[in-house]
Amino acid sequence: MRLRHAFAVLAVAMLPALAAAEPPAAATGQEFRERLPRAWCGTFRWDGSDIDQHVTIAFHRIERRADGMLEASGPGLVRSHRVVPFDIRAVIDPATRRIEMFESVDVPMSDYVTDGSHVGELAPDLHSMRLVWTTRGSGTRGAMELRARPARADLAQSCAPPSS
Repeated sequence: MRLRHAFAVLAVAMLPALAAAEPPAAATGQEFRERLPRAWCGTFRWDGSDIDQHVTIAFHRIERRADGMLEASGPGLVRSHRVVPFDIRAVIDPATRRIEMFESVDVPMSDYVTDGSHVGELAPDLHSMRLVWTTRGSGTRGAMELRARPARADLAQSCAPPSS
């Protein structure tokens, strides 16, 4: 009986310390946020097309949401037959490395689609990602592959092809 009482007293004494401790997932999310590259470049190609669009993005802001997900945002550029600046917003799950990215433009363009999202996964080292774009209205898809760049990389610079 005394042993049970001692454990109960010990458990009650530890409650404030346990309540004040940050859960392990939060620490992992913070580490993930710090390791996540801010600048990216790569290519996007619509399914059935042979034209690569060159994409650069920069996460100027990365914040941890109440649900444990990270939300990153910043500017981007896509180059094909013209250069189109856009804004990017990404929702990232640090536990699974799943990422969903949404594009928006200041002025809608009939030949630039923002009605959908890129869904994919960051590589375990966080230095590359593969995503699939799906247009909500039509279901049209395309693939995007991005590689990390130095943090101060200029969006206006085109991406060098991957080394083999």
